[in-house]
Amino acid sequence: MYRVMLSYPLFGSGMRRLEQETDLFVTGCGELAPYEAQFLQADAFITRNVHPDKALIAKTTKLKVIGIPGVGYQGYDLEDLTNRGIALVYCPGMNGRSVAEHAMGLVYALTKQIVRDDREVKAGNYAIRNAFDHMELSGARAGIAGFGQIGRETAKLFRGSGMEVWIYDPFAKPEQAQALGCRYCETLDELLENVKILSLHMPSLSTTYHMFSAKEFARMPKGSYLINCARGSVVDETALYEALESGQLAGAGLDVMEHEPFDVGNPLLQLSNVIFTPHVAGVTAQASERTHALVVDSTLSLLKGKAVSNLANPDVLKHPRWTEVL
Repeated sequence: MYRVMLSYPLFGSGMRRLEQETDLFVTGCGELAPYEAQFLQADAFITRNVHPDKALIAKTTKLKVIGIPGVGYQGYDLEDLTNRGIALVYCPGMNGRSVAEHAMGLVYALTKQIVRDDREVKAGNYAIRNAFDHMELSGARAGIAGFGQIGRETAKLFRGSGMEVWIYDPFAKPEQAQALGCRYCETLDELLENVKILSLHMPSLSTTYHMFSAKEFARMPKGSYLINCARGSVVDETALYEALESGQLAGAGLDVMEHEPFDVGNPLLQLSNVIFTPHVAGVTAQASERTHALVVDSTLSLLKGKAVSNLANPDVLKHPRWTEVL
């Protein structure tokens, strides 16, 4: 029976399968250091948000698979894993609709002042209805930075709400945007200067680190809104705070931040014009079932000698440890 280690319990059929088919150990903890002994004995490690560093990986001789029930594997050194014969399983395309719906929900919550109005009504201020500061979305210009699967799903929802959608992605083609009724921007500046709502959907890379900072916020029309359901590192949080405080941005909806769990001392959390959710955009019951079932199935398939297509480092199957994979 294969030894599998989990950082936190999975959801649905994936978890039940691990319980039935493996020698399972769950830390239920945001740290790996107390469980190094168990990690070093594991054939596979499936983790939602606790990642081993290179030093710990270097100590293991048994580990063959790291499974990530999502797409965020950029923090791993894939070359190092491949050289060690450790396969990295990830789950693309499983939560795109859920993330897109969450982005759409944050747009509605911000532009309709739903969170603020709820707070004011509960405090006895029914007169908040006279603020006349809700925004109608029909005809508004919305921008999407990052036009992968999630960006495209978001574009469909934005279009369905009657918004004019502009997109920027240096790897996308104009005809891909046009096929969804969107306008393609040649540059990021073109996007920023023309949209009232900006939704981010790019990965965390060295090239996207603090991609949105003071200069970018200054280019947006005054009173714009920012939605980030991508990765916290793509936004300079100090610059975002200043843009929100000055009124350059009217509000922000943040599902992710640079440091997670969120630091309660971060000044952004003190702003009334920011809505936060705890990196939960893709964690609907439906998306979790699909994602967790896939990561478990792929991990067990590999351990049993069957190749899978959702590897971040497919060249690992050329390593001597995987010579018997079919």
